[in-house]
Amino acid sequence: MSDTKTEEETRHKEPAKKGLHGWKAAVAVFGCGSLAAFGVFGVIVGALSMLISTASSGFAAPEEEAIIGAQPAQPREELDPGGMNLCDDYLAHVSEITIEDALGSAHSDEAMEPSYDADAGRVVSGECHFRVDPHYGTTSLWDFEFRFDAVIYDPGMDRDQVASDEFETKVAGASDEFQSLENEESHDWSEKAQSFYGADEYGTSQYLVIAQTRSATYEIRFKGDPSGAEAGQVPEFDFERQAEDLVSRLEGRLSRVIPS
Repeated sequence: MSDTKTEEETRHKEPAKKGLHGWKAAVAVFGCGSLAAFGVFGVIVGALSMLISTASSGFAAPEEEAIIGAQPAQPREELDPGGMNLCDDYLAHVSEITIEDALGSAHSDEAMEPSYDADAGRVVSGECHFRVDPHYGTTSLWDFEFRFDAVIYDPGMDRDQVASDEFETKVAGASDEFQSLENEESHDWSEKAQSFYGADEYGTSQYLVIAQTRSATYEIRFKGDPSGAEAGQVPEFDFERQAEDLVSRLEGRLSRVIPS
C-alpha cells in the first residue's frame, strides 16, 4: 500500500473535532461573558432602583411632600393684631418690585387700639409711597403708591359685599385723578381689577389699578419721573406688566391672610 493511500485512510478514520475553534470560539466566549456581565449589571441596577424608590417614598422630606401634594393655601382662622402690615412687612420684600427708596408709610389696625371692641368690627388699612426701579421698559425710576382697606370683621354686613361696594365707588371716581384719561380696562389678575392709564396735571404718565380680593380693596399707582431720561413718559404696556406681577402676588397674599 502506498504512503498516500495510508494517509488518506488515516484521515477518514480520525473523528471530526467537535465545538468551535479559533476565532469562532473567541467570539462565542466573549459573547457569553458579555451577556452574563450585562445580566449581573441589570440585576444590580434593578435592586438599586428599588432601594432608592423605597427610600424616597418612605423618607421624603416634609418640604418635598408639601410640593408633591401641594394644595391651594387656605385662609387663616384669625388675624393677630398688626398681622397685616402690607407696606412694611410685605411689599418691601417681594421680588415682583425693586424698591430704591421708601418715602413714607402709615398703618392702622383697629385691633391695636386700646379701646378696641371685638364685637364692633375691625378694619385694617395702610398706605405707602416708594421710588422703584421698574422691571420693564424704561430706564428711569417710577413713583409707586399703594393703599388698602381690609374689612376683617363686620357685625352687621357681609364683609365681602362691603369691599365690593367700596371697589365700585373707587372705580367710579378714578377718572377724576387724571388730567387726560387715555384707556380704561378690566383684568383677571384678582377677583376684580380695573386699570386706568393717562396723564396727571403735569403731563406725566400715570397708571392706576383698583382691585379687590375677598374683603380687601387696594390701589396701585405708578407714575413716570419727569426728571428722568424719558421726561416722565412711560408706555401703558410697561406699567401694565409691572402692575400685573404685583397684583397677582397681592391676590395670593390677601387670600391667605384675611381670616376665613
